[in-house]
Amino acid sequence: MVTLLQGQVHSFQRQIHLLQIKVQNLENRQAPLQSSPHVAFFAGFHTDSEAGDHGPFEVDTTIKYNKVTTNIGNGYNAATGAFTAPVKGLYVFHFTIFTSLLNQPKTAAVLKKNTEKLAYAFDFGAADPQDSSTHVAVVTLEAGDIVYVEQAAKTYFYDNRGQFNSFSGFLVSPM
Repeated sequence: MVTLLQGQVHSFQRQIHLLQIKVQNLENRQAPLQSSPHVAFFAGFHTDSEAGDHGPFEVDTTIKYNKVTTNIGNGYNAATGAFTAPVKGLYVFHFTIFTSLLNQPKTAAVLKKNTEKLAYAFDFGAADPQDSSTHVAVVTLEAGDIVYVEQAAKTYFYDNRGQFNSFSGFLVSPM
């Protein structure tokens, strides 16, 4: 009987040891996730005027979304309209551009990473008087890469106190 109990105790000790190893492995994998930087921003285009068209400009022009609601990690700069990646990682970006055909029927914008064009949003006329165009991009960035929205030359966009045009992004996973 004692030999049988000693065998069970040894078996339980081995199981406990294996469970301790598994717990340690899980803790080791979770530690980098807990220390990962938190990066997210949301900004809208805002003016003090009631409403109006913005543009056209003779050259492609960065849109400066100056009504910053969220800027965790301080990656977005309202003065330049650009987001600078604080860490290498996988990011998601979203932007919306709005037009009112009652005023100017042509809008176009592009999401850029450094100078590389990533995603386009545009509206060159439709049957209804107001339209918006939205795009989402999932992008790998190096620390220091910049992402911004550029309004195409000779186009307009419409806004009313920051309600229609926005730019946002967040870090999905550091790499």
